Amino acid sequence: MFKLLLAGGITGILYLSISLPVYGQIEARTTQFFEADHSEISPLELRQFAQILQQFQGIDYRTQQRIAMTIKKGGLSYERFMEIGQSHNNYNYTTGLQASSEELDKFQKTVSKVEEVIVSTEQKKERVIQSQGLEVKRFRQIETIIAKDSKLQKKVQQMVGN
Repeated sequence: MFKLLLAGGITGILYLSISLPVYGQIEARTTQFFEADHSEISPLELRQFAQILQQFQGIDYRTQQRIAMTIKKGGLSYERFMEIGQSHNNYNYTTGLQASSEELDKFQKTVSKVEEVIVSTEQKKERVIQSQGLEVKRFRQIETIIAKDSKLQKKVQQMVGN
């Protein structure tokens, strides 16, 4: 079941292009569990946050490439992989999609490998956050604050260069 849900997440990741408002929405799922200790963001923290986002863009681009290569090496076309993943996430198996047991096996193995890529990416992002002098928890707090403030979003977008 987890792998089927993960496949849906992968589908979402592959369709997204990273921009701050979209990025904030994607990451909001992880930040909703953190409450901000304080709602003020210092200018230094804002610069650190923007620098981290710039680095995330490169990481996300490379991750998308790695996921695409992983899918290709898994023996399914990208389109077929997505079809199988979407049909499993649809919870509506009346869509008529037929997948052979061989395709399903390839899909399951590929999902496992893609999951490894995603875990590796999250670890890289945590290291980037820490290398910029922020704690992961504080980064998430700042992210939550910015997601709720359109003026801060625009300011960060200007700093990031988007």
